[in-house]
Amino acid sequence: MSSQNINISSSNIAGKCDLKCSYSFKYLESNSTAKNNGVTIDLTYDSSSAPPVTFNSQKYSVGTVRITSPSIHVFNNATMPGEIIITHNPEKGGNTLEVCIPITSSSESSTASQLITDIINKVSTNAPSSGDSTNLNISGFNLQNIVPKKPYFFYNQDRIDYIVFGSSNAIPLSSSTIGTLQKIIKPFPLPTPGGDLFYNSTGPISGVSIGDGIYISCQPTGSTKEEVPVEYAKNSSSSMDFSNIMQNQTFQIIMLVFVGCILFILIFLGINAFYGYLTNDAVKLPTFTSFTKFS
Repeated sequence: MSSQNINISSSNIAGKCDLKCSYSFKYLESNSTAKNNGVTIDLTYDSSSAPPVTFNSQKYSVGTVRITSPSIHVFNNATMPGEIIITHNPEKGGNTLEVCIPITSSSESSTASQLITDIINKVSTNAPSSGDSTNLNISGFNLQNIVPKKPYFFYNQDRIDYIVFGSSNAIPLSSSTIGTLQKIIKPFPLPTPGGDLFYNSTGPISGVSIGDGIYISCQPTGSTKEEVPVEYAKNSSSSMDFSNIMQNQTFQIIMLVFVGCILFILIFLGINAFYGYLTNDAVKLPTFTSFTKFS
């Protein structure tokens, strides 16, 4: 790949973005259809009732999951055997979000390795040629099991926000599986020039349920001071003000006096009514007029 492509490397970091590129997700299991596009394997992903991803306080749904070989990004000045690119679409307009995970050749294995290996083998068997499609019918296909819970890099280019995991967090596949992948798709030389490269040292927040109108961002010790838009639940400020008033000591004393006066009047009226019932001569409450007679 040409030197114009951005180099995903710790030696190329322009700064930190622990808050400005905060990535939270709660993906759900999905059925999927795989299509061999000749240069990529494209996977469909079921939509969910609630957007599974929040990025920088904006909500996103999953578009497509794409597998390429070799990688479209350069990692430490070299390409990797493959890359997974998860496209996310914004719910309310804005930049597209691409989450990119490199693939490496290794004898090690993980849940992600097994899922990607199953996908490649099924496409090789049932959709080996460009334009072919197949239903995967893979149990447990969930991006929750594929996206690393590790630090990542971030950059922006042409209204696309890119989250890219480093080569040290690549998904390991056996050399035979990578060989199978390279037989059914051709290289996809997509330019990725990129802008400044930033680093999120905390990694994504996984398994967090995010309600409508609420976005929670936690700043870890040692992270940079960054400004980030925050959405709050409706009427949250008014509820906090009311809580503060209720805890005020002066307000509590006033309420006790007020309640005491109400109780005194009710007791007086009760005694007065009972006395009137017995004597037919109820005692009247003092009025403003009676006080003025003595003034």
